[in-house]
This record gives sequence, structure tokens and C-alpha cells, in this order.
Amino acid sequence: MISDDLILNLVAAFFGLFGLFHFLFGRHMERYAVDGGLLNSYVAIRMSGALLLVGSAALLIEKYQTYGFYAISIFLILSAVIMHKFWDKETLEEQIKELLHFSKNLLLAAFVWYLKDQF
Repeated sequence: MISDDLILNLVAAFFGLFGLFHFLFGRHMERYAVDGGLLNSYVAIRMSGALLLVGSAALLIEKYQTYGFYAISIFLILSAVIMHKFWDKETLEEQIKELLHFSKNLLLAAFVWYLKDQF
């Protein structure tokens, strides 16, 4: 059986890695962010990466775990609503792609919220 600590470490590593990606590959994300309607994509990408990194680090510090769960949940919900606006897309292919990402983010937010109550 997988231990609770291992699950928590995997979740922290997963979101921490993607937070790091926002800094390492931010330039590649900017076009997508601009297409998503963000006014200052450079700042938004770095802020969202920082939110993921801080949230992930907080998960590893027992005293701050709840804040980590909140930070990651906030990122997931905001990015679903702001970045994955499937209802604004013109082609069916774009709508399906964005709906997939929208749903994935909300499902991950629900999972993170569930984990919050387990720790």
C-alpha cells in the first residue's frame, strides 16, 4: 500500500515541477497566454508558477500544508476559468481541447481539496 507521505510528496513534486516549468519555459507559454486573453502574460505566467512552487513547498512543511492545498486549488480553478475558456473557441476541435484542460483542472482541484481533508 502507498503511504500517505509518499502520496503527499508525489503531489508536491508534480505541482512543483509544473511551477518550475512556468519559469523555465515561460516564453513558450506566452503565446498561449496571450491567446487566452491575459493582458500581461509574462507576469501572469511567473505569478502562477510562483503560486505552484510556494504551494508545493508548503505541502512539504506540515505546519503550512493547508496553505499549500489552498494555493494549488486556487491556481487550478483560476487557470481553468481564465485560460481554458472552451465556450469562447470557434472550432469544435479547439472547444474539445480546452474543455479537456478545463475539466482536468477542476478534477485536480477536487482531488487536492480532498487531500486537504486527509492530512
